[in-house]
Amino acid sequence: MEKLKELGLDDEFGAIYDEEIVHKMEINSARSDGRKEGRKEGAKDEKKSIAKNLLKIGMPIKDIMKATGLSKKQITTLM
Repeated sequence: MEKLKELGLDDEFGAIYDEEIVHKMEINSARSDGRKEGRKEGAKDEKKSIAKNLLKIGMPIKDIMKATGLSKKQITTLM
């Protein structure tokens, strides 16, 4: 607020400025959440892709479960 006073700006402008800062922080938070969700989804897709390849070479489902962390049901739906 001191800097606003130095610039000759009033409290109303300060409130608008604060709202804009809060809005930008919310947008950045949403973007961050979206990136995290995207990375999780990408990792899940990669595990499924690896599981498919392991199925193709004949690896037992039990071993694929250990290697990927996927459940038996998740793996069998890839067949």
